[in-house]
Amino acid sequence: MIVEVSIVPIGTGETSVSSYVRAAVKIIEEANLEYEINSMGTCIQGEWDEIFSTLKAMHDELARLGCNRIVTTVKVDDRRDKYGTMGAKIAALEEGL
Repeated sequence: MIVEVSIVPIGTGETSVSSYVRAAVKIIEEANLEYEINSMGTCIQGEWDEIFSTLKAMHDELARLGCNRIVTTVKVDDRRDKYGTMGAKIAALEEGL
């Protein structure tokens, strides 16, 4: 499964949220999940339970850091007919360019 997540803390009093994003990415690293950061979110590869427990841990950590409101957008690619990876999706796209 590949999941793209964008997690946005609201009401922190700061314009930049990079410190919160770093804290969230650290949670992904601690879960030993493969991930790729892009300018608008993070793609995570793994199993459903691993990914969604990691998303909960990300929310919990941002709350612990003082975020009283967190808006998260999640996009799920759950392909079941064959095993796929983030790298394979990029390679398939680049072949046609």
